[in-house]
Amino acid sequence: PGPAQSGILSDREVVNLFLHFTVNPKPKVDYIDRPRCCLRGKECSINRFQQVESRWGYSGTSDRIRFTVNRRISIVGFGLYGSIHGPTDYQVNIQV
Repeated sequence: PGPAQSGILSDREVVNLFLHFTVNPKPKVDYIDRPRCCLRGKECSINRFQQVESRWGYSGTSDRIRFTVNRRISIVGFGLYGSIHGPTDYQVNIQV
């Protein structure tokens, strides 16, 4: 589990973090909320699907997003999504 489910944070801390990342204006927090590095510039979100209906079929071929850039970029996150029918084990290979 992630930090919110691990017991490291109190329930109040979990709520405060959730609010900090989801509402405007942002509530006051007890930690430094400035980025630790100098990630600046345009943020771009790449999505495999424009919208997701109730399900999509798997044909056995690799699903991937491939792109090239002409300058230095920082990848700050990615998401993997699984079954809508409950817990399932997956084997994945991620290359960055």
